Amino acid sequence: MRAVRSVRPFHATPRATALAAGLLGVLLCGCSEPGGLQDAGPAQPPTALTGPVYAVEGPGKPSLRRPASFEAGESVRLTGLRWLSWGGPAAEATGEASGGWCLPACRARSYPAKVTFAGLVRKDRSAYYGRAVVVVDGLPPGQHNELRDLRLYVPPQASR
Repeated sequence: MRAVRSVRPFHATPRATALAAGLLGVLLCGCSEPGGLQDAGPAQPPTALTGPVYAVEGPGKPSLRRPASFEAGESVRLTGLRWLSWGGPAAEATGEASGGWCLPACRARSYPAKVTFAGLVRKDRSAYYGRAVVVVDGLPPGQHNELRDLRLYVPPQASR
């Protein structure tokens, strides 16, 4: 039968402890900047648009800022627009909607609407809203489908 040797407990000397702590410190700090690591704060947001923002009804039409009325495509007419915001990632307004998208009801009558222009497309030193969403009060939900993602015209080159 083999004799069982007892394992001696490890006792670190103060000198070994200091050496281990020093090596650990060098390993943890060896890759940092000379002044130590510093928190630079939260990430900076993308740079804001500095030029004007427009919406255009179609080819050959003027670039508009905060239009009082707007034709989005051939079948949606927005009137009495009061803009709550303009120039940011989204522009919001209230007004009235009419047009051929909900015939026959909308041709003769307009409905209260909330309008959002979004989808900024940058061109030279300005930008254009490329999408619109119109939410019309008083219509059945099925008639809102055409108004959920309207494409707005964006000119190929900036012109004012």
